[in-house]
Amino acid sequence: MNAILALAYRHLALNPHLSDRNVPNKQEAALQYYYQTLHYVQKAMQYSGYKRSLELLATTLIISAYEMLDNSTKDWERHLEGVFLIQRSQTIHGESGGLHSAVWWAWLCQDIWAAFREKRKTLTFWVPQKPLSELSPHELSRRSIYNTAKVISYCADTVTEADIGRRVDEANHLRKMLDDWQRHLTIEFSPLPLGSGHQSYFRPIWICPPAFGMDEKTVHYNP
Repeated sequence: MNAILALAYRHLALNPHLSDRNVPNKQEAALQYYYQTLHYVQKAMQYSGYKRSLELLATTLIISAYEMLDNSTKDWERHLEGVFLIQRSQTIHGESGGLHSAVWWAWLCQDIWAAFREKRKTLTFWVPQKPLSELSPHELSRRSIYNTAKVISYCADTVTEADIGRRVDEANHLRKMLDDWQRHLTIEFSPLPLGSGHQSYFRPIWICPPAFGMDEKTVHYNP
């Protein structure tokens, strides 16, 4: 609960439309709950059962999100790596199921952003085992997150003249992986055409995936 309150107050503190009169001492409250969380986790780590608990995974990820909003690069990177090590020690990955998988995918989203910002590779080395033909629409959308992580890791790799051949092979493999994913997209991902009266510099597509219960969204892109 302290972790949730820390993240919530940090989010409120970043809202320029909320004055201290509306929600007083937002920043101070966020720091208070943040340090209370760290103190609690430090004490709880003395118990072996807590080290393998879902509570530890969820708490650490929430604190990681707090540090992402706090723009604390050093603390954030440390907690991202900490969640990675906890998950690796318990063999938790994107196909573990339940809250384990939910935490893993949420962690990967954070690590993707951190890796993109720091121009580094993503931490995960897990390889999905389920074939694309067996994935549900929700699983296909999550697989796109994994693909993004692989693209960022590829772009972050340093290149020398001796590595050109290897890099070309890796690029071809990555392109094949992306093409395979696109070929397996289900009808929920199919765009709907807009009316002829819509004017835009970019050709628009209208995406409304009913399986995910999303509102209709217009996406503009440059073909």
